[in-house]
Amino acid sequence: MSSDPHVVWLEECDAERSALVGGKATGLGSLLRQGFQVPPGFAITTSAYRQHVEHNSLGADLERLVADCSTYAAQQHASEEIRQLFEGSAPTPDLEADVRAAHARLCADSGTPVAVRSSATAEDTASASFAGQQETYLWILGGDEVVRHVLRCWASLFTTQAIAYRAHMQTPVADLAMGVVVQRMVPAEAAGVMLTLDPVSGDQSGIVIEAAYGLGAAVVNGEVDPDRVCIDKVQLAIRSRVVGNKSVAYRFDPATQGTRLEDVPAELQKRACLSDEEFIRLATLGMHMEQAMGRSQDIEWAIGPSDGSERQLYLLQARPETVWSQTANLPR
Repeated sequence: MSSDPHVVWLEECDAERSALVGGKATGLGSLLRQGFQVPPGFAITTSAYRQHVEHNSLGADLERLVADCSTYAAQQHASEEIRQLFEGSAPTPDLEADVRAAHARLCADSGTPVAVRSSATAEDTASASFAGQQETYLWILGGDEVVRHVLRCWASLFTTQAIAYRAHMQTPVADLAMGVVVQRMVPAEAAGVMLTLDPVSGDQSGIVIEAAYGLGAAVVNGEVDPDRVCIDKVQLAIRSRVVGNKSVAYRFDPATQGTRLEDVPAELQKRACLSDEEFIRLATLGMHMEQAMGRSQDIEWAIGPSDGSERQLYLLQARPETVWSQTANLPR
């Protein structure tokens, strides 16, 4: 059995450990070491994933289920069968103990919510676009639920979309592994995505921000018409702005101890959810990230309650931009 740890804290996730913790954890670790504001957390390692697969004798079933997935229906069937396999399996006692101990250290109060995010080893590179193919679970409470959602993240290595894309990329099942990131939740008043180039034209002179009320899931999932602002990197001024009709938002639901999609009050729907100053602050942060990482970035962010003077900006995850970065002659 591997001597690799089951848990690595995000600030310790560096390039040398990328195969152990996955792309998302590596990116977050880099952001923390660069001094960016990132919610604290830890990564559950790919070694833990492999130990779990071996302990539960899942390998042969995984190979069998993805062997004949030439149609969408077959990919759907395989994905559902694999989900049931993982959710019906049990982690080893030492793995479960390590995850629970890390969660207790991260969340001294059992009522502190966390996000549980996939961090696959093949994602978040400039040459492959696995982003969005595995799952993220928000507002998870307590050690029992964290352990359960780690298993669900592992199962999402085999979503229908991921199986199809992996078949196209000819990636063997035996080469697969997944890290999982567990982070404290940001009580987001608004959230969204930011690209440090124009995703339509590839123009690197501007930063494009999409924003909506509440948690960022509504933007990422395409469930809301977000505000869309383009900011000039040189002038640090807003070039263009389209205020979306943000009719719904994901927020914490005390009744279910999870999230719910709720209506945004009519008077706020067509009002920008960030101030001009906040859009500029966010763009400045994006520029610093791009410089630190050495390439265009695709960023998820959130803005939380005020610390007394201004609302707090958090970086939830970042990955290299994967479309225009593969084009030789980007417009400048």
